[in-house]
Amino acid sequence: MKLRLNAWLCLGMVVAGCDKREPPASPAGENPTPPRVTRTARPPLRQTPDEKKNLRAALTSAGEIEAPTEREKAIEKLAWDALELDPELAREAMEQLPPDGAGRIRLIQHLAMRMAEQNVDHALSWANTLTTDHEHAAAVGHIALVLSDTEPERAATLLSEFGIAGRGFDVVAVQVLNRWAVQAPADAAAWVAAFPPGKARVAGILTVVSTWAKDDPEAVFSWMATVRDESVREESTLAMAEALLRQPENVREESLGHADPNVRGEIEARWDAAKKEAGHDNRLPSH
Repeated sequence: MKLRLNAWLCLGMVVAGCDKREPPASPAGENPTPPRVTRTARPPLRQTPDEKKNLRAALTSAGEIEAPTEREKAIEKLAWDALELDPELAREAMEQLPPDGAGRIRLIQHLAMRMAEQNVDHALSWANTLTTDHEHAAAVGHIALVLSDTEPERAATLLSEFGIAGRGFDVVAVQVLNRWAVQAPADAAAWVAAFPPGKARVAGILTVVSTWAKDDPEAVFSWMATVRDESVREESTLAMAEALLRQPENVREESLGHADPNVRGEIEARWDAAKKEAGHDNRLPSH
């Protein structure tokens, strides 16, 4: 398994949603926080010849602005204005922005999602035309978000093959992994457990176990009982302890009732460590 995304360091962060149109600007040099994807039907907008002509004229005028900063702002605004009316023109405008720039990356992310909603393979082919690794990763990450609704395993594989560690891409990774954990938690757990030791695996196991434990704690305990790798078992035990500590005490005790004595004993032996990791301040269960 090729893991260019060798440290999903931000897998535990909260993912913020954003508007379907232009997201807030990010500080220069930083990758923007990607939006939470909601697949909605977008009826094609009919564009009159005059509207198309006006957009084309606006792009030409924006490209003639002498001051680089002002020119880039004008081109980026035009690209967002054209995104729904004329996606092809929006892509053309995006290509006039500096490579790897924050504005260009934002547009690539949205264009990739729009194309993936229509045809994932076509979107991936377009992503392969992008000239830098970060632009390619930005496109693939957002294609994976769309793909994760129906094929979460394929989406996760795309991330592991083409990801570049960084805040924006890591946020995409946690969304994909969360969706996979909802749809097929045992498969997601097995995939993450195969990661090499390190922060990426710890964070990934915590993400999967926390999601899985909300719906089926008995299944989590059953999976934990089958884990033979000592380090993975340790990480999953601590993750489950953290997940349980976030639950009300009555729910926590009910969940623990599904664990066999050995697994329960391992979890209870880690309450203090889990409390420290989770920053949890509720009363701990008695044992």
